[in-house]
Amino acid sequence: MKRVLIVASMLVICACRLYAQTYTPIAVTGFNNDGVAETGVNAEAVTTTGLDIQQKILYTFDFAATNGLQAGIPNDGLFTTGLRTYQMNNYADSNVLYLSKLGGVSNTVGTGTLTFTTPAAYSKISLLCFSTEQSSTLGITFNYTDGTTSAQVVASILDWFGGINPVFDSYGRIQRLPAGPYNVEGLGSNDPRIYSIDIAPACENQSKDIASITIEYLTSGGPNNVSRAVFLAVSGQAYVPVTVTSDVTKATCGNSDGSITISATGGAFPLTYSWNTTPVQTTGTATDLPAGTYTCTVTDANGCPSDFAADVSEESMTLLKALAKPDNICSGTTTKLYAIPTGGSMRSYTWEPGNITDSSFTVTPDTTTTFKLTGEDQNGCHVIDSIKVTVVKKPAAPLVSAQSICPDSTAVLKIDNATTPFTYNWYTYPSGGDVEGQGATYTTPAVNTETTWYVEAVNGPCSSDRTAVTVTPYDRAITPVVKAGDITTSGVTFTWDTVPGATGYIVSVDGGAYITPSSGNTGTSHVVTGITNQESISIKVIALGPISCQNSLPGLASAKPKPGEIFIPNAFTPNGDGKNDYFKPEGTTISAINMKVFNQWGELIYQTNQLTGWNGTYNGKMQPTGVYTYTVRITLNNKTELTRKGAINLLR
Repeated sequence: MKRVLIVASMLVICACRLYAQTYTPIAVTGFNNDGVAETGVNAEAVTTTGLDIQQKILYTFDFAATNGLQAGIPNDGLFTTGLRTYQMNNYADSNVLYLSKLGGVSNTVGTGTLTFTTPAAYSKISLLCFSTEQSSTLGITFNYTDGTTSAQVVASILDWFGGINPVFDSYGRIQRLPAGPYNVEGLGSNDPRIYSIDIAPACENQSKDIASITIEYLTSGGPNNVSRAVFLAVSGQAYVPVTVTSDVTKATCGNSDGSITISATGGAFPLTYSWNTTPVQTTGTATDLPAGTYTCTVTDANGCPSDFAADVSEESMTLLKALAKPDNICSGTTTKLYAIPTGGSMRSYTWEPGNITDSSFTVTPDTTTTFKLTGEDQNGCHVIDSIKVTVVKKPAAPLVSAQSICPDSTAVLKIDNATTPFTYNWYTYPSGGDVEGQGATYTTPAVNTETTWYVEAVNGPCSSDRTAVTVTPYDRAITPVVKAGDITTSGVTFTWDTVPGATGYIVSVDGGAYITPSSGNTGTSHVVTGITNQESISIKVIALGPISCQNSLPGLASAKPKPGEIFIPNAFTPNGDGKNDYFKPEGTTISAINMKVFNQWGELIYQTNQLTGWNGTYNGKMQPTGVYTYTVRITLNNKTELTRKGAINLLR
């Protein structure tokens, strides 16, 4: 089956400009001759054939400049006008497909094939061409990559001199000669002229990739089939399928006031519209529609139709809202669903799942569920809404280990099974109360008595059971009860009873450093010796526990040493041998003295309030051996004062 195409290039060009259909070059192979002189002065050397009986050819601007000619075709082979662009093959290679009846003319073929370098789908193909020796009629077939071919399209092209509606014209032509001078023909009559054959592939083939185009010479417009057909280039409009987006306005219940507006893109413009309405509507918007399904047929400029459907639903004048309070619940708990109409009333409700017909009711879903509400208004129209009730799983109770700590210290409580994204709240009560802290760990205040905290896991609206965790301070050892035992003038023995569980003892005398008792690490007594001039002795005893914070508080005791006897010698020998060199009163309880010494004539020769004593001199001179008298007032540690008088023998 053949389709007949009459070439009317100018009309096609005008349509293209009006609807912005852009033809872009398509790279093809299959040209069989070089019909363009592009360089030098020898036209025969740079071409392979003339294009008519008189061996006339086309030439470029460069060739024209070299040979002093006017006009010419573009040096780069690029032809552009309006929204059309064509690209000829390299002038140094074959650049025309030259056809004649059965290939009867020298250098021609009866049928030629232009093969696409890159197969692609096109909504329209344009062949840049002309005929010589009057018009030519061609049969054109598209060959697709899937192995199918189109029905042959029959098209006629006019002679390159004098034809109507050319795409390009006024290029001039010259005789194909080995050397100039060349005579340019046709400029005065706007010749030669180049035309286009524009063909739209059949609608069912437009989405297929074209592999090649076969062109068959059929007949001549002049006698004896002497015309030739010359094809220069191929351009095309890329295939873009028609796509549609729609905007639907619902019809109010029982009325024809709905509408559908579609926005179509793709295809070959202009697009036309046809709705299956009564009467038929022919714009992108169909109006005055009752509820129903509607189809619009969108037809492009190539006559290719595409059908699109859309639904118009009815909309009640009464609005209906499905609510849940709360809409986020913990597993095992309930929520209440409500149907809330506004702007009117409903005569019935249906909830799914469950086929429940109440306007409100309580549910306990096991899993997250979307409840669909359908209401029927007084006009019988249905209004639909839905509400999603999210069910959150109740977390497992936290696992926390009890702790024992030193008294008056803090504890860090840690959840063993902490899970993201749960949060954790800490309390001092098994239920209710303020949150004391949050997080997978919690640092307690200082603890000195056994204390219990409570923690819960929280997942959205769900809280686990509270877990109790107890913090227990270690017990201190019992404070030792200390007693003063033997007391002498120079020492005291302190004792205490054994403390159960104690690992040992340490003591501090008169606020000094703690040391091991004199009876040993685990002994229960300590002797203080070497006491001089002290009214009392104090001691602290601590019972040691297994760890330092279990040590007892100190047990306290004190004692007063017995007062010592006062001894005043009756002789002394101040000879410097370090023995008995000074005369002075002796005693452990003496705190101060005031002593006077007199010679045999009753003269005062020595007086002191120091405990160092008299060395047997007067005014720096040693006194002779003899008997001397003394008076001494003694102050004891307990503030008691004694006075002693007597004689002392100085011996040398």
